[in-house]
Amino acid sequence: ALGRPVSTFDLSAEKPRLPRGLKAAVAFGSRAAAWDYPSGVKVIYLLAPGYSPAGGGGRSTGISALPEPAQAVEVYKKLQPGLKKLGVFAVKSSRPYLAELAAAARDSGIELLVVELAGPQEFPARLRDLSGHVDAFWLLPEPALINKTSLMVLAEYSCSAKVPFYAPSGGLTELGAAASFAPSFTGAGAAAAAALDKALAGQALPPVIYVQRSELTLNEAFIKKCGLPVAPAAARAGAK
Repeated sequence: ALGRPVSTFDLSAEKPRLPRGLKAAVAFGSRAAAWDYPSGVKVIYLLAPGYSPAGGGGRSTGISALPEPAQAVEVYKKLQPGLKKLGVFAVKSSRPYLAELAAAARDSGIELLVVELAGPQEFPARLRDLSGHVDAFWLLPEPALINKTSLMVLAEYSCSAKVPFYAPSGGLTELGAAASFAPSFTGAGAAAAAALDKALAGQALPPVIYVQRSELTLNEAFIKKCGLPVAPAAARAGAK
């Protein structure tokens, strides 16, 4: 995507000997993002769940694993026209994103109910608390909350209560979610290349960059099986 050769290093196989005069690096994964880069090097990181730059960043820019808030609200609203209250499961570190999401939701007439969890073992009790109070729930891509058991609990509740569950990534949709609207690996790579191009040109970068357009993944078999109140055709058209 950058359109020119790059030097690549695999931290699982070697200790990198970074070239002199290095201006910028793209780091895939938390270990690469946290590497001790020389001062003055701009670091663009992605696919690094749970990583936060030391001291709040400054020289680091993250390619978000989350969709741009207004886009996500638009797509889920088209998928589920009756969506008025959206429950969102997250951890405390997601608060900056949740503030943006809440603002976008308000503009679309949707109330956001944020549920912060310490771990996946809390899902059953918190789902009971939400029962009858939300029209859908969305799990953000939080490694601390995602395992096979938690996804099974969310899927089973979604089907029995007929409340759509929106997954954190397309690959997890097949485990029992109505849909997912999330950045693809290709989109994230392209966004990282565009950011790297700007960094090499001396341009300033923001702390976080959203992929230009996320991808909608639907589990139409699950939607039909559970009789969920969603309209896949309308959402698919809105996500183009």
